[in-house]
Amino acid sequence: MKSFENKRRQFLQLSLGATAGILTTGIGCQNANGENGATTAAACNTTPEQDLGPFYPHVKNGDGDVDLTTIKGKTGQAEGEAILVRGKVTDENCQPIEGALVEIWQANKHGRYSHEGDTNNAIPLDPNFEGWGEMRTGADGSYGFKTIKPGKYAVSDADWRTPHIHFKISRRGFHEVVTQMYFEGEELNETDMVMLEIPEEERAQFILSPKDEKGIPVYNFNLALRKVTTLAEHLAALDACVGSYDLVLEGEEPKQYNVRRDGNQLYLEMEDYTSVELKMGGKDEYLAKPISRRCIFNRSADGSVESLTFKRTDKAMDSSPQIAIRLP
Repeated sequence: MKSFENKRRQFLQLSLGATAGILTTGIGCQNANGENGATTAAACNTTPEQDLGPFYPHVKNGDGDVDLTTIKGKTGQAEGEAILVRGKVTDENCQPIEGALVEIWQANKHGRYSHEGDTNNAIPLDPNFEGWGEMRTGADGSYGFKTIKPGKYAVSDADWRTPHIHFKISRRGFHEVVTQMYFEGEELNETDMVMLEIPEEERAQFILSPKDEKGIPVYNFNLALRKVTTLAEHLAALDACVGSYDLVLEGEEPKQYNVRRDGNQLYLEMEDYTSVELKMGGKDEYLAKPISRRCIFNRSADGSVESLTFKRTDKAMDSSPQIAIRLP
């Protein structure tokens, strides 16, 4: 634990000709635009997972501290634009998680990973770039790294990945999250194969624009983990969703949907049709893949479920949300 305490102190002391406050001020739950603002329940939905990728640093060379732009024992600086990446790790109720392990890894300025699996890449390594780092969050859930903005990465001669940074966040008592962050304004954001797997309405939380603070770009990337619940708690949460829901669309007959629980699974039953399994995707969010729907149970202030929102996951022309009201 001592090494992580040292990293925490380094995180608080880091500066680039500016005060250490750059790293710690303004950290809070993000609003829908990815900017720091008032905490809302929606802002702390569990962070969706993304691809781990082939270059997770299972052999962790170097010092792995919070400053990826220098390596202990070397005097050189990493090539590229220095940036700060900071944020806060919370649970789904926006409460900070202390002691969460935040790991990051990325390509260098030119698009090469410091990983033994990327040896066929003709792009040169940067001997002064760490390529990965890790630290544990403080009492307020905060973390921060100094790194460089990565370059695009060649998957093949015809396929490139947009610049991105990988994250892995873990803490006992919570479900681990593996995800990635991206940079606003990158041309390859429109074609990146991993980006396109994210539902379009969720992409904004991963594509970040910087704030210039005392001469350095700062990217705020907040993350939320879902608690590991007991079986009794899990079943109680499922039972709160069980019931009948009426969907009324203009000019159409009302449609009724029933949600039932069988063991530890929820099923959506459609009138005069069939039933499909609802597979958990996040807090109160489920995927009904056979009918291309995301199902979101909407709770009132007392925690009871009052409605069910359907969102299409395919490319249908009408992708606007539809809300079914729960019947008494």
